[in-house]
Amino acid sequence: MVKKEITFVYSDSVEKQVFEMIAKEAEKRDYTTKLTTNIFAKCEIGWYCQHINFPQYSKFSIIMLHDLTQQYGYWPDLWYREPWNKYDIGFLPNNIWVENWMKCSSFSYSHPRKGVFLTGWPKADRISLCFDEKKKNEYKKQIGLNPEKATILYAPAWENDGKQDEFVKAVLPLDVNVLIKQAPWGDAYPDQIKNVAEMRALHQDNERIIQLDPRTNILDAIMVSDVLVSEESSTMLESVMMGKPAISVCDWLIPDTTPSRFPSGNYDFVVKTVKENLTITISDILSNYTLFSKEAQNYSKSHFSNIGRCIPMMLDILDAYLMGEDCIYKPLKGEAIKPLGLQKAMGHFYIKLKREISHNYCERNFILNRLYHLYKKVCHKP
Repeated sequence: MVKKEITFVYSDSVEKQVFEMIAKEAEKRDYTTKLTTNIFAKCEIGWYCQHINFPQYSKFSIIMLHDLTQQYGYWPDLWYREPWNKYDIGFLPNNIWVENWMKCSSFSYSHPRKGVFLTGWPKADRISLCFDEKKKNEYKKQIGLNPEKATILYAPAWENDGKQDEFVKAVLPLDVNVLIKQAPWGDAYPDQIKNVAEMRALHQDNERIIQLDPRTNILDAIMVSDVLVSEESSTMLESVMMGKPAISVCDWLIPDTTPSRFPSGNYDFVVKTVKENLTITISDILSNYTLFSKEAQNYSKSHFSNIGRCIPMMLDILDAYLMGEDCIYKPLKGEAIKPLGLQKAMGHFYIKLKREISHNYCERNFILNRLYHLYKKVCHKP
């Protein structure tokens, strides 16, 4: 029998914020909750959202996305590299992800043991609060925004190559509030921490620029903004989810590969531009704001489900399985599972084995860790 004890495994403050929302609702239902960064934590119920997890340490496991555009470059088949068949339950955030899953549902690695459900995006449960005019005006006053001006928010996936400075130079000619919200990078990303600090120092003396604490909830920043500017961050989708137009600057580089790459540009929910035309693009959106906002709202209505009810729905599903009762919400029904081709099966097995060795066994065993790093050093020797 699985006890009503949930352990939420997170890696950064953004994931933690979402899990805190779920934990609050779970505690109302008499669950004991715990949040941890220990990916090897032994759990009664393990709730995960990262790329690489080890649910074998949980008696019952739940998986959801941490990012609405997670592994965008590999769509539709996220599950080839991040299999869900090792979890009990999987939660999907919107219809886009249902479409992705349906396209991959013939692959066994896309199926959690109990099923995958369309529940919605937990962050969206806060949207009603974000449209509270009193709350919005109080927050504008708190951070120093001029309520008479439109606000342009910069929230990139990565900070590199002086992108923040390019944004500032593009926006300052306009009569708008300039708001910046960087990602809350952890110690594993020293270059990003350095880049963010350099940009913050560069613009800290400009009274027109408001730089938020990176730990700020992105929905609070979007709440008081009119347009969001990024490159390929999931913040763009969250902005559209709240009915706010989002701009993707297509020639801002993404440094997660060597050499850096251009953003994945197949988003159909954003306005695309290049940095040279960013000022004109923002100005055009503000001049036709009703039209652009309406398009964002229509996209949100058609693609996001269960807004305001997502977290209770997740816990209803968990309650039913723990109690051995029929759930009122039914799992998605995909295509019949087919055997993987030899090449695909071997590639999938190799990725699983490599991650298990490098991120589990080598992390938990000192000798294996030393041998693995020695192996990497030899293999990557110039």
